[in-house]
Amino acid sequence: MASIRLILPSQRRYAEVFQYGGGIVQFNVSSLLQQHTGAMREYVIDDDVRIDGERHHLTGLARMDRTPDGIFVRGEMRGSFKTECSRCLRPIEIPVVVAFEEEYVPTVDVVTGGRVDPPEGREEAYRINERHFLDLEEPVQQYWAMAVPMAPLCRQDCAGLCPVCGQEIAGAAHRCTDDEIDVRWAKLRELTSRRG
Repeated sequence: MASIRLILPSQRRYAEVFQYGGGIVQFNVSSLLQQHTGAMREYVIDDDVRIDGERHHLTGLARMDRTPDGIFVRGEMRGSFKTECSRCLRPIEIPVVVAFEEEYVPTVDVVTGGRVDPPEGREEAYRINERHFLDLEEPVQQYWAMAVPMAPLCRQDCAGLCPVCGQEIAGAAHRCTDDEIDVRWAKLRELTSRRG
């Protein structure tokens, strides 16, 4: 069972702990929606989130500020991603920082219960559901996808694998030289050596 702690700005200690399961980062923001513009809540995140079918543990902070139209969320979470180096294919674990700023608008007025349309021009904004829950899982997944490198490396100077023998070029077992060539390319080498 994971937990999210609410830190009220006027207090230095943890004020409430919300227990939930399933790795869904959801917050009931009905009390914040009833506050004046500028009211703020901070949440400590320490939970698993499912991204691309895999669970990833994230830690960090989410700050929620009341705006005239809804709630502005600033989040920064850290996790790690297990993959393989794009050059040498060695298994690696790379750190990932998910940082985002998004405004959520309510679907239902917290006081009257009437339906609320999104402000003009922001029809695609994230929505707070009819039970006044704000769900961070979708933006976390989207920003995670942008934060993960397309070609992760074990180190910046990774030389990769030898195209001739398949051994790691920087490894002690690699013995190929530039003179060794695939027999299918031998005629091309002959042509280039005659011109040179």
